[in-house]
This record gives sequence, C-alpha cells and structure tokens, in this order.
Amino acid sequence: MKKRRKFAVLAGTLCMAAGMCFGAYADDDDDEREPVGHITLNIQSDIQAGDWGGDVEVTLEEGECSVDSVEIVNEGDYWAGGDKPKVEIWLSADSDYYFKKTGKSAFTFTGDEVKYVSSSAKNDREELCLTIRLEELDEDDMDLDVEGLSWDETNGIANWDDLNVAKNYKVRLCRDDRGSSVEEGIGSVYTVSVTSYDFSEKFPGPGSYYFKVRAFDSRGNAGEWQESSSFYVSEEKIKEWKGHWMQDARGWWYVNRDGSYTADNWQEIDGQWYFFDPEGYMVTGWVDWNGKQYYCGSSGAMLVSAVTPDGFYVGADGSRTVDAGNAGSGYVTAEEAE
Repeated sequence: MKKRRKFAVLAGTLCMAAGMCFGAYADDDDDEREPVGHITLNIQSDIQAGDWGGDVEVTLEEGECSVDSVEIVNEGDYWAGGDKPKVEIWLSADSDYYFKKTGKSAFTFTGDEVKYVSSSAKNDREELCLTIRLEELDEDDMDLDVEGLSWDETNGIANWDDLNVAKNYKVRLCRDDRGSSVEEGIGSVYTVSVTSYDFSEKFPGPGSYYFKVRAFDSRGNAGEWQESSSFYVSEEKIKEWKGHWMQDARGWWYVNRDGSYTADNWQEIDGQWYFFDPEGYMVTGWVDWNGKQYYCGSSGAMLVSAVTPDGFYVGADGSRTVDAGNAGSGYVTAEEAE
C-alpha cells in the first residue's frame, strides 16, 4: 500500500512536470506566432422572406486571417417573414499567426446589419468558428397573394392556384353586392390546406356570388384577400346542389345531397348552425358541446349575440357567457335573432 501511494505521488509529480514543460512549450509556441489582430468582416446577404435558399457573402476587410467557409445553419424549406438567418463563418489564421482574442469585441461588421452570437478558437487556435445572426426578414417582402381564382360553375366549387409558400388558406363565400357598405360575406370563413372549396351547399338562394381567399404561411404571415369574378346561381342549381329538410312525427332532419345526414354534431346550413342529436334529429334549446353551452331557437338555428328565452346571454360564437342583465347593449332577443 505504501508503494502504491508513493507511486501515485511520483506519477502526479511527473504529470505536473510534464504539464509545466508542455505549458512552457505552448507558451514558447505562442511566442513564435503573432496574434491575429482586430477582424473586420463585410457581410452581404440576398436572403428575402418568401425565398428558398439564398446566399451570404463574407469578405475580410481587416485581420491576419482568411475566410474558409460560410454556412447558413438554420435554413428551412423557405424563408418566412420574421425569420432570422443564422450564419456560421470559419476563419483560418495566416501563417505564423493564431487567434488569441475571441468575443464580440474582436470583430467589426460592415455591410448588412448583423448580430454577434458566439466565437471560439479551434485546432491550436489556428481556426476560429464565428456565428452571427442576420436581421429579421421583412414579411412585406413576401408575395403571399393568391392568383388564378375561378369558379367551377357546373359544381359550385371555388378554385385557385397553388402558392408554394402557403401552409393553408382561408376562403369565404360572398354575395355580389360589392357596392354596398354592408358586409357581403356569407356564413363562416373556412380554413383549408388544398386549393379548392366546395360551396355547392352553401348558397342561401338564387343570386350572384363570388368568393375571396387569402394565404397564410407557416409563421402565420398572411397575404391580402383576393376576390374572384362572380357568377349567377339559379334556383334550379341550388335544388340540384343542396340537401333538403325532412320531417316525421318525431321531428326534423337534414338530408345532404349524397343522402347522408349529420348525427350528434353541428352542421352549417344556409349560413346558420344547427345541432343534430345522435339519431340525426334537429335539436332546439340548450346544447352542451365541448364544455360550453349553446342555444338553438325554435327554428333550430343557433343564436348568436342574443338573449335566450330563459334570460341568458350568448356571444358572437354562440356560447353562453353572462346573464342578460350584464350583457350590455347591442344584443337582440331570441325572437329578434330568429
């Protein structure tokens, strides 16, 4: 045991001596090399929101080194407004030089505005890895406007061209009264990931209709609403396209044009929402749904922004919120709502 302890001390002493010698050699090596001075880099980027890829050009303006490589390290499928490209730059010290100083103060950047992130010396300080971040990309540079809006007039289907930067689209049916100050939208705004929407069962009656659509990217940036041309929908077309109500001794149900019917769920019909029980019959009165309460009037249509017959207020989404006495002004009674 004593020998082992003595050997351990001796080994430790040898290691310390070796370390001191190595340190001396390392110091001598640094003494033989000059430290790279202050580094100035010019950064030029052509990356814009809505683009795929893009280039970042880095030019050395000051410093005893050279630019080895430039890599964009957070590049995705495409650049969206709000993205901040992150760039990794590798520098090599000139012969007989080494990178002694790192950190933000070691660098100056010209050209595009950038933010210093980190830097570290590698390979006996002969290489340096620098990471910077470019300015946030401007969403106004993106082209998120949808084109090619058209109607399939035979089937009442809205179509538009695919926009490759779009994650989804919002689309809405509108009555062609664009000269009026009254909101012309009919029913809900629908969110879809495809480039068409079947409005055939959404037309409330004969008349001229158009649709509008806007695109959204993966970060929620949105294009402007684009409007289609209008076309006239006849009474005959509506009868051909739409489902119809049916009644028996128990109540009403709605038969879709393919013969199916909704059960234990909501369905929008002619711009209003109806709830159907597990057997497919239309429900009136209070409906409990996903932790909220909704009220369907005597016609079956869900009330919105109204006071129910039993004195409760339902908001713009139809859900019950507060007593009618606390609802404030601007809300209608159940009779007015229907």
